[in-house]
Amino acid sequence: MAEKWSLNKKLRILKSLADMTRLKIIELLRHGEKCQCDIIPHLNKSQSTISQHLRELTDSKILLSRREGQRIIYWISDERILEILDLLDSIVIDSMTEELELLEKIKMKSK
Repeated sequence: MAEKWSLNKKLRILKSLADMTRLKIIELLRHGEKCQCDIIPHLNKSQSTISQHLRELTDSKILLSRREGQRIIYWISDERILEILDLLDSIVIDSMTEELELLEKIKMKSK
């Protein structure tokens, strides 16, 4: 039972991360908290769309929020989320490097 619960929690986090807009929001919050009004100008999406993404990220506990007057301030709940994204960046870079090396080998053989 505990294993299923744990797998479901992991799945929820991964599903929340599996969206370009939500990844961009997390990257915007990498260097500190921001209100929604500071996030919207960086994304080519409507306010309501950004709100839905922020709600998904808070529902999955990736982000936390607090109200300050009319504004809602968001921040990353656990810095390990950034470590996960950094690890993914490293995997992507390694993959790109391997692909470039393969292309170079193909290029050398065609000469």
